[in-house]
Amino acid sequence: MPVLFEFRTEAWPDNGKIVVYDSDATVPSDEALVKSRRDVVAGTGTQIYVHSLQGTAPAEIVVRVWDGPTPADRDWGAEGEREVELETPTGCVVIRAFSPEIAGDFQLPRPGVYEGRISWRGRQAAEDQQSSLRAQLATPEGQLHSEAAFAAHHETLETYLIDLWWTAESEDDEDDE
Repeated sequence: MPVLFEFRTEAWPDNGKIVVYDSDATVPSDEALVKSRRDVVAGTGTQIYVHSLQGTAPAEIVVRVWDGPTPADRDWGAEGEREVELETPTGCVVIRAFSPEIAGDFQLPRPGVYEGRISWRGRQAAEDQQSSLRAQLATPEGQLHSEAAFAAHHETLETYLIDLWWTAESEDDEDDE
């Protein structure tokens, strides 16, 4: 089955927070945020929270929209995955990493409820990179040359692959009819 749509961006996580959400879903969920720290991914319906371990470098986000349910891409090399649902009454999706900037936004082929999965790889490498940076900055030499230390730990290691497919009209869409 061919991919209908693909979107790629990099998100600079602030304290590990990346959120994928419908453009009208502006009220944050502390409960989903806490759950994502435990389970990597958590959702509210209109928002998906991803807990990244990448701290000083961006995490790569890849969104693919399919024509229907698709099996996980076993060749991609995922270290883990979670099923997700994203209700997007507007069809406009925003990716934000809780920094002042939006990492990206895109228009889905149609508004509605999308089911799918988020797979990830590179989390351990990202955590190791952060540990190495903290250890380097704890030394007098690292503190003296902190810009060089941050530059040496700037590689994007973590990738999140979000596969979605449309399943139903959203409740907001049904109310409009």
